Amino acid sequence: MLRPNATVELVWQDETGSTAVTSLNCSSSLTIAEIDADATALASILASLTGAVLVRQRIKYKTAFEADTVASGSAPITRTGIFFFDTGGDLPDALISVPAIKDEMIMSTGTGAGVLIDTSNGYVSSFIAAVIENGISNPFADDIVSFISAYLQSRV
Repeated sequence: MLRPNATVELVWQDETGSTAVTSLNCSSSLTIAEIDADATALASILASLTGAVLVRQRIKYKTAFEADTVASGSAPITRTGIFFFDTGGDLPDALISVPAIKDEMIMSTGTGAGVLIDTSNGYVSSFIAAVIENGISNPFADDIVSFISAYLQSRV
C-alpha cells in the first residue's frame, strides 16, 4: 500500500538564469494551505541565506510504502458523481468526478431519481459553491463560472 508524502520545492534563480531547488519534506496530513504558509515562512528565512531569488514554490505529493489497509466507506469507488461546470462563452466546460458518491447524494424521487445528484443536498450545494467561488478552472485554465448538472455514473 502507498502512503502520500508531501514535498515542498523552492526554486531559486541566480543572475545568470541558472536555477536550483531546495526540497523540504512535510507531513501529508497538513492541508495545502498549511503547507504553503509554512513553506512561505521558511522561504523568507532562507532568502537571507542565499544570493539567489525565489522564483517558484510548488507542493508535490509522493508515495511511500506502508501496510495495506481497507477503507471503511460503504460506497464502491466505481460509483462516481460527475459534476459539469460552465466556464462561460464558447470556452470548454469543466468536469469534476467524485468517486464513491454516497446514496444520500442521489435524488430518490421525481424525474432523474437514481441518476441525478441532488443539488438541494447541503453537502452537494456547498461543494458546488466552493468550486465556483474558489478559482477552480478547467484543464485549459478557464475559470469556472457556474454549475450545469451532476449525475451518477458507474465507472467499471
